[in-house]
Amino acid sequence: MRRGDEGAEVLRPDFGWKARAEAGIAALSADHVRLRALCDRLEGLADRLPALPAAEERGRIARQLATLVPCHQAMERAVLDDLFPEAREDPLGHALLDRIASQHALDELHAQDLGAVLDAADASGPPGGAAALGYMLRCFFDGCRRALAFEELSLITLARHRLPPDATRLLAACLSPGPARLGAGRPEPGGAGPAA
Repeated sequence: MRRGDEGAEVLRPDFGWKARAEAGIAALSADHVRLRALCDRLEGLADRLPALPAAEERGRIARQLATLVPCHQAMERAVLDDLFPEAREDPLGHALLDRIASQHALDELHAQDLGAVLDAADASGPPGGAAALGYMLRCFFDGCRRALAFEELSLITLARHRLPPDATRLLAACLSPGPARLGAGRPEPGGAGPAA
């Protein structure tokens, strides 16, 4: 049984910390796979500059930036609050959560700015030119990749050996570089594996 927002007892099953950790980390890892795929897509776009994708594709990317980034951040805050309510009482936990929050704010700002430039681009190119767009793209995907790795390391640190083995393996797979990384030919969290 847990207490509701007003302090009244609410009958909600508590499936235990480890079960909640596995479910929360699986959901976050799936989101991290999607965010890393978006970063890979943006890096490809940067590599092809000054050529731009068609307006429809730019619109899809802008919409993905506008939805995926804030939705992921809201879910991550909820998972961190659920799994580590005591973290703010510990100086290291407090510092980790503050850093994640500041990275979220920066990633969201970069995503909004990048989406606006992609939406405003036309046949003559993006506002500010291809070099400015390339810089914005690299700022976003480099910063986002670093933030994801920091978040994964923070989960491991905050859990302090309480993570179930499957959740630890999942986070380790997310942290692996290149082809060994989760989502790069490996099964997604809760998935059956790569298609043959």
